[in-house]
Amino acid sequence: MKKNIFLYLLAFMSLAANAQDPVKVGEYYYTVEDNHNTAILVANPQGGGYSGEVVINGTIEYGGKTYRVSDIGYRAFCGTDILKVTINGQLDDKGRGLRINPHAFSYCKSLASVTIGDGVDYIQNFAFYACDNLANVVVGDDVTWIYEQAFQNCHSLTSVILGKKVSSIDASAFLGCEELKDVYCLGSALPTYLKGSRPIFDYDHIRDATLHAPASATFVNGDPWIKFGKLETMASTTLEKCATPTITYENGTVSFACETEGVEFNSKVEYVQKSFNSASAFPAPSTFLVKVVAFKNGYLPSDVVAKEFDLPSYVGVKNEGNYEQGDVNKDGKVNVADQVVLTNVMN
Repeated sequence: MKKNIFLYLLAFMSLAANAQDPVKVGEYYYTVEDNHNTAILVANPQGGGYSGEVVINGTIEYGGKTYRVSDIGYRAFCGTDILKVTINGQLDDKGRGLRINPHAFSYCKSLASVTIGDGVDYIQNFAFYACDNLANVVVGDDVTWIYEQAFQNCHSLTSVILGKKVSSIDASAFLGCEELKDVYCLGSALPTYLKGSRPIFDYDHIRDATLHAPASATFVNGDPWIKFGKLETMASTTLEKCATPTITYENGTVSFACETEGVEFNSKVEYVQKSFNSASAFPAPSTFLVKVVAFKNGYLPSDVVAKEFDLPSYVGVKNEGNYEQGDVNKDGKVNVADQVVLTNVMN
């Protein structure tokens, strides 16, 4: 009995020795597995999550070693304040790619655009569930399988581009995406789905949508593709990227422009916190950071552009005959209440 207890403790100590706390590499945290030279991107253990543009690459360098990023972990970015996601993985010697785990990006309310590049093979259940502002999704050529409910209840989703190897899409993957207008299938065969299960799309909604596919594409089975209101053949499966937008501020208005015609913009305004240690007063509102991404059906989304504006220099309110910079709510004070009002106006 004592021998068994000793062996159990020895095994437990060995597991504990192999387990590592998350380490920060670049902008993100990872757990690394030395035995397999792999790493899993995990949630920020410091709290507060991640924000802005997310770019994930297939490998990381840590401690003088190279690790292949095997997974984006469960709830890694869930509910965080991110605007755009670009993911590029790396296939291992057995052809396995990066996998996007359940709820990895679910409930990201500011997320507007997702581009999944090469080296990613699975998008698992609920991966992008209920990303209310998500408008454009590009699925890369190494992805083979989109699991159940992966993009369910993305209510603003209008355009989906499916890469050449997507062969299976599970039930409810795009259910609740009532704004969906265009689906592009780049492969020679349209993906299949499990018969008798819940549908991939809302059939009532895709009656007004267009399916784009190569002229040579075959229908492995009819549903759900026959439910689309319109079929258009694609002359080319090479996709163009939206031009990088510009941001300007003039006469109290922030505006965007893009050389690619017919784009839509998704933007976010953040208040930039600045330190005024031991100060009896500080300028509020201070600086705002404006971020924007451009997207268009059938195009890859643009890069995210960010620009800061020192808005108190633009805002003046008359106070006892003089204009006091930053008194947005006209209460005779310049404080955090002005910050809240101006943020709400800009959003």
